[in-house]
Amino acid sequence: MAQIQLDDVSVSYFMRRTLSTDAKFERGAVGAQVIVGNRYIEIAALRNVSLSLADGDRVGLVGSNGSGKTTLLKLCAGALAVQAGTFNIEGVVSPQFALGAGLRADLTGRQNAELKCLYLGVPQRSIARCLEELKSISGLGGYFELPLRSYSAGMHSRLVMSLLRLVRGEILIMDEWINTVDPSLSETINGLQTQLISRSKILLLASHSERILKEWVNKILWLDQGTVMGFGPIDEIYKEYNNWRRR
Repeated sequence: MAQIQLDDVSVSYFMRRTLSTDAKFERGAVGAQVIVGNRYIEIAALRNVSLSLADGDRVGLVGSNGSGKTTLLKLCAGALAVQAGTFNIEGVVSPQFALGAGLRADLTGRQNAELKCLYLGVPQRSIARCLEELKSISGLGGYFELPLRSYSAGMHSRLVMSLLRLVRGEILIMDEWINTVDPSLSETINGLQTQLISRSKILLLASHSERILKEWVNKILWLDQGTVMGFGPIDEIYKEYNNWRRR
């Protein structure tokens, strides 16, 4: 059984103050609450967030830029710690937005893919077959055997997105939907993502696309300035969110 439990969780980022003593920080249309102290500026990314998720929950995160969506995803992925409250997660987590992390420009596509296989726990006996599948999915052909520094941006993107084939986990975390630069790869990647979502027990997906959200999630978590504005069935909460945006 997979589970995510947040109780009164707060997460902040701190930076040294560079504003003049008399300067005032003006609140814009986006972003978290900013608290200007004598020596430091605190960006209150999440404030007193409570959330309980279990098997079968497919949750879409919505909110304006800087509302706390990515911070919440990073927290659930284990990349951040809380400053206040309690956080507990049970189950194997697969953060999709980290797929391209750690790729080395001096290594070939094959060598980078092999390292990813090892990192993501692919059994040794299956690696050779898996590498051939990744080569086929990426469509890189002979470039799969060349260093990443010889790749164009599109080729690099192809390699990264082919790594979706390696992702396994009970809790799937996605920050926005992956967009392919080459339409010829879109159908394959969408198919891989469909399989990932179907296999996962819990999905956390941040997206600005109403179509994507209605296709893949059954609940909406609406954040604004790091606080929960609404959480519940997608039809109910997304309607409230849209009305709020229009106002």
